[in-house]
Amino acid sequence: MAIAFNKPGSSLAELNAAWPDRLKDAEALLAAGRHGFALATALYALEIRLNVLICVRLELDHLPRAFEIHELDQLLVLAGLSRRVERKPARNVKRNWDQIRLMEAHLNEFRYRADANWTATQVQNMLHQLCNPKNGVITWLGKVR
Repeated sequence: MAIAFNKPGSSLAELNAAWPDRLKDAEALLAAGRHGFALATALYALEIRLNVLICVRLELDHLPRAFEIHELDQLLVLAGLSRRVERKPARNVKRNWDQIRLMEAHLNEFRYRADANWTATQVQNMLHQLCNPKNGVITWLGKVR
């Protein structure tokens, strides 16, 4: 089966508007004590942010449907950043990336297990790993060119 790269998905404008919304959703879910889905939603924010960078790198107005995947490592490759996160200046970002990747392995559990399985501290940690002004992954993504 051939993969059609020309089937458009979400627009760059939609993606650019969606990822900050998903971060706000994660914060609202944290405040409401809905920890499992707060973790999942924070991961979705990162996925969408990487999708934005893929579109920018490839100079596309829409994300190709073939790139609508959920594996963070693969999205980082498609965004052209897999080696950059490994470089010395990004060392602390890489530590945060690695912690987020460990949490990504539990995505289905976030979706299908009760919130009692997850803590506010876990959500706070993930949001810090994403948004910390110095070494947050999403913060870093906003600085790379």
